[in-house]
Amino acid sequence: MVSKFASTIDLYNKHAAQFVQHFEHKLDTTELDKFLRLLPEGGKIVDAGCGSARDAAYMISQGYKAIGIDLSEGLLAEAHKLHPEVPTQLMSLTEISLGDELFDGVWCKAALLHIDRADAPRVLEQFHRILKPNGILFIQTKAGDGEGTQPVPFDPELKRYFTFFTQNQLRILFEAAGFTVIESYYFNGKSRSMGSRDQEWVVAFGRK
Repeated sequence: MVSKFASTIDLYNKHAAQFVQHFEHKLDTTELDKFLRLLPEGGKIVDAGCGSARDAAYMISQGYKAIGIDLSEGLLAEAHKLHPEVPTQLMSLTEISLGDELFDGVWCKAALLHIDRADAPRVLEQFHRILKPNGILFIQTKAGDGEGTQPVPFDPELKRYFTFFTQNQLRILFEAAGFTVIESYYFNGKSRSMGSRDQEWVVAFGRK
């Protein structure tokens, strides 16, 4: 773990309940439903950087088989309490200890932003390895250039570290890892919910 992100993981561990309280009710299924429609009925999914397992629980409720992986023990403890139906494992996205070509989809929402830019190609290589042929990858991450900190929503004194990506940078990562980009676009969080921040996001769907 790169030190600049270690402090962010520590923040998630110490304040897991507060993070979950803030984000658990903000389920946006716009991309999630689109992602699920690209998968075979009852397909197997990895929620990579699952946090409270909110999204994985939704996948299971829709008839899919989902597991969650995350590097925060605190968030996984909250996931176990809130969504015991979701199997979870403590795991780094750069070293995914899951077998080759086992999954129909990888869902990675707001997790690549906590990966060092130099490690991002390794993460997508891991996603490619665990996906079946024609498997679907979805990534949503904070849009922008460079890297830096932002205050957490419930305490301006606490700051998380982020790596930001442009649409073109995300496309290059997908293609370098062997994915064909199906769709990619930006959106602002405020356009989805009045309670959301003025935050620009970039998303991409890809096929192995």
